[in-house]
Amino acid sequence: MSRLSEQLAEMPPRRDPPYRPLAGLTPQEREWLAGRIGDPANYDLPTLRALIQADPGNLEFRKAMLSAIASAEFAGIDAFSRKVPQWQEWPVPWSLIMAMARQTWDEVRHAWFAKECLESYGGTLGEYPDTLAGGGVQRNAEGQPVQVDPVVSLSTTNVALEGAGLIQFRETHELGVRIGDRMMAHCYDYNWADEVTHTAIGDYFVKLLCQDNPEAERRALVAHAQFEAQRARLTGEQMEELKEFFAEEMERASSALGTAQEAERRGGTHHG
Repeated sequence: MSRLSEQLAEMPPRRDPPYRPLAGLTPQEREWLAGRIGDPANYDLPTLRALIQADPGNLEFRKAMLSAIASAEFAGIDAFSRKVPQWQEWPVPWSLIMAMARQTWDEVRHAWFAKECLESYGGTLGEYPDTLAGGGVQRNAEGQPVQVDPVVSLSTTNVALEGAGLIQFRETHELGVRIGDRMMAHCYDYNWADEVTHTAIGDYFVKLLCQDNPEAERRALVAHAQFEAQRARLTGEQMEELKEFFAEEMERASSALGTAQEAERRGGTHHG
């Protein structure tokens, strides 16, 4: 592991103002949140968009929504910037490292958009709690840092999560148009365009890294299925259908291309 990767493994996510996770709110803070938006359970992007649509003049709802979006963007800065040095430990093409650097800059721009919109409503960063509190480093049961496989990370983050962001930003843009908020409409039209690129990055590199590598394809399918199951809050019947579908896909992936040696499967994709 490189010296920079080792240092990053010991560095928690930081921001100014510091992160204040929603899950860690005190009873008094939850009471404050309820006084602002009616119920702490309303601190959810689809719910906040509906509240803004129903009461466009209530700037508190807009402040809450932009605060929640800003949390995710700052978490994105943390997560993607860490991948730039950490993924150099994996046999991946240099173009993927550069794609992660480019995506980090996109997340910086998105965080700036959210901050500027928030301040235009009279809000400040940190006024509302954070829905996400930075990416950080994943650790095992012994507390040791775990480097996440790029195939798994791309499948969950770029393909699934950023794919969901396409819908989120399109709906936020359309909300801005409906209520006459030109800044919201303008910023989230740009963000939507970036998410198209981020999803394309995921699709392209998952296919590239899984080429002639059925085990990598299996990992990608499993990761995507798990993410979608968690995000969709599916019924029991839907969950069983999803499990059955992906079981078939994993079997197909495992047997489609044979079992080449690890060195052969990964050969030709290292950046240097």
